[in-house]
Amino acid sequence: MDRRKFIKYAGLASGSLALAGVSAGSFMADRSKDSYTGWGRTPYGKDQFFNRTPFLVEKPTYQVVGKPERITYVENIFRRNAELYRLLMDRHPDGITWDKSQGIEGLPEPLKTYYTNHPSAFEEFFRMREKAREQRANWEKYKDKYHLAEAWSTAHSSFLRGPEPFPAEPSGPPEEADFRGVNPNPLPLKSPEHGSKLIKKIAHSFGATLVGIARIKKEWVYQGSLRGVGRVDFEVPKHWKYAVVFAVPHEWESFYANPVYGTSYDAYSMLRYISGKLEVFIKEIGYSARSHVPPGQYDLIMPPLGIDAGLGELGRNGILITPELGGNTRLAAISTDMPLEADKPIDAGINKFCKKCKICAEECPSGSISFDDAPKHVTRGFKRWKIDQDKCYTAWNSFATSHAKGCRICLAVCPYSRKNNWIHTLAREVDPRDPTGLTGKAMLEMQKNFFDYPGANEYLPPPDGNNKTFGKPPDWLLTEEWFDV
Repeated sequence: MDRRKFIKYAGLASGSLALAGVSAGSFMADRSKDSYTGWGRTPYGKDQFFNRTPFLVEKPTYQVVGKPERITYVENIFRRNAELYRLLMDRHPDGITWDKSQGIEGLPEPLKTYYTNHPSAFEEFFRMREKAREQRANWEKYKDKYHLAEAWSTAHSSFLRGPEPFPAEPSGPPEEADFRGVNPNPLPLKSPEHGSKLIKKIAHSFGATLVGIARIKKEWVYQGSLRGVGRVDFEVPKHWKYAVVFAVPHEWESFYANPVYGTSYDAYSMLRYISGKLEVFIKEIGYSARSHVPPGQYDLIMPPLGIDAGLGELGRNGILITPELGGNTRLAAISTDMPLEADKPIDAGINKFCKKCKICAEECPSGSISFDDAPKHVTRGFKRWKIDQDKCYTAWNSFATSHAKGCRICLAVCPYSRKNNWIHTLAREVDPRDPTGLTGKAMLEMQKNFFDYPGANEYLPPPDGNNKTFGKPPDWLLTEEWFDV
């Protein structure tokens, strides 16, 4: 073979291999759970990577040297110390009183037996108590230096404080409820910019995937009902200056298997814990805070707040679509008077793409999403695509689901709700920068040809449909995999 032909065939071969590599890489990336944004490795068991099979043994490695006995509650240091504290403070549930002068002999059972057998533990309790007093006295020296660490720790432990819902629902007007528990001695922030950077880092540490800051406009505040007060018209509280807006996705595999295997509550439960901890943290550093978490505990409209906070754009289906999570974006917010720097909104081409896509409208089982080429409907002075909420809710109540009923098909089928692999990263980055619109058109054709869409009616239960789901449900949600049904 001459040199020219060799180079020609080598080029063809390398091109074919490159194409095969890209295709295989894309296929594997699409199968990999690592490309799910916002949930990481742990929910899919990827952090439990050590292969235990070669190390299996017949007996556990702890040593049994006598007759095993049940543990008593006083052998737990926290319970034992709590029992002793109650005696010292005259709070014993049986009305027993005791002080140190009575010694171990004066203690009720089972404390008496325990400390008789462990007299050094009895003396250590009082040394510990004295050290705790010293620590409280010394806190004045250190409280500024460890201000944020204390607030962060308090936020994490706050859900343990009682049987009430977390975060607790407001009681009384916002001017009282939002300031209840606020640290009266806040440290001065260096600047609003510092405040925003700090609160975003804290929100991410609590589990938020996306975080942005928005000024609260009065048009984003519901009227006619106010949590903690009741049904009443009200002026927007002056201390509702900023909203810390944050988002998490639904668990991705069940999300793709909407409608019958999906739920609204997995993401909202995460948002409640994030918002509760964030509310506590902001109050601990000296500012008012109120949690706003759908589906019921909120006074602010979430999608426009998310738009103002720069998280995404409003989609044809009436929800916030973000570049990272697509339609799989569940939102919550904290209203506060903390000095913050608001983020700017974005135009990443999402609204423009929605004008030509229409997949959510085509797949909507209720027919509640508009097919208009551009938004025409006007709501409270804002132009948007019309959503027939009543038809949508009828479909919500039609599917073969439990108390977590709902649909979410328009979220799952959205092209932006795809995995974070190279081809979708390319689409996100190139399409908004392409003035010709050819990239978006090509990607839309790929979307409609590579993904299987059952069709709107197929999602409905018989006789109207066949209980189809957009994607395959994970095996851990298939009852027939684990039970005889």
